[in-house]
Amino acid sequence: MIGCDSVNRYYALSTYFQKKYGKKYIKLSLDGGFSCPNRDGKLSHKGCIFCSGEGSGDFSGIVEKGQKVISDSLQNQAESQKQLLKTKWSNAHFIGYFQNYTNTYKPLEELGQIYDAALAIEGIEGIAISTRPDCILEAHIKLFKSKSVMWVELGLQTIHDARASWLRRYYDTDDFLFAYNRLKAADIPVVVHLILGIPGESKTDFLKTIDFMNTVKPFGIKLHMLNVLKGTDLGILYEDKPFDLLSESVYIDWVCDALEILDPEIVIHRLTGDGPKDLLLAPRWVLNKRSVLNGINKCLVTRNSYQGMRFNKDPKTEKVD
Repeated sequence: MIGCDSVNRYYALSTYFQKKYGKKYIKLSLDGGFSCPNRDGKLSHKGCIFCSGEGSGDFSGIVEKGQKVISDSLQNQAESQKQLLKTKWSNAHFIGYFQNYTNTYKPLEELGQIYDAALAIEGIEGIAISTRPDCILEAHIKLFKSKSVMWVELGLQTIHDARASWLRRYYDTDDFLFAYNRLKAADIPVVVHLILGIPGESKTDFLKTIDFMNTVKPFGIKLHMLNVLKGTDLGILYEDKPFDLLSESVYIDWVCDALEILDPEIVIHRLTGDGPKDLLLAPRWVLNKRSVLNGINKCLVTRNSYQGMRFNKDPKTEKVD
């Protein structure tokens, strides 16, 4: 059982950190004031169907105010999180995590300033960057190589382009592959975001996306249930005519099926996630992360299974066209 430990029957990120670095890392969420081409009008003003628009707030536009303001804002964000964490993890090391919106969607010079400001914060030893596949150029890859970028996160959600179009992703799976192959060729680890419970997708459809992960073999994946939030177009659809969502037990079943066929060398960065409590319309069960994670581990124990148990070990190509 590659990567499995005494707690989890899957290759957890914490296990990866311990094996590779011999220490614990904590991610500090940093808001760099980014927007998104799916919100600023370049592609759309609406955003993805599930996007609440929550994220960048007072930090937006700080680049124009100068490097000191950038540094001070990121510093304050990091320190406030460190204060909350210090009693539980006094000896932790930190990764600056740029998550909100599209964190390559600024001119290169400004990106460099923001990344440098994060890396200058005491205790931060690297950064992780979440972005869109269609917002990565060769110049971004060169920047990543020079800025202690530990990994880049790409939102794929699903390989089924018809459902991705419904989500208003505004790029297709080929666009994802183009960016992914560029990053992989540059030896930059990639983490891929996937969503379970997209209306119109069956378990078979979802597991085809997992099979695709085995083909491209990213550094890691993140899984979470489709969250329906107030104020989103998805939320409006749901309030007008509620549609079926996965129950907690069905979600756990799908995740365990996915883990069983997933390459055991792919690191699991997340198995569940929840939107803001005050905005979440459905499903409310996602708010109890501990219940979901315990349910996944219990299911794997009951099945006597683990990540990669049914993985097809046929040779895979390093590049996918």
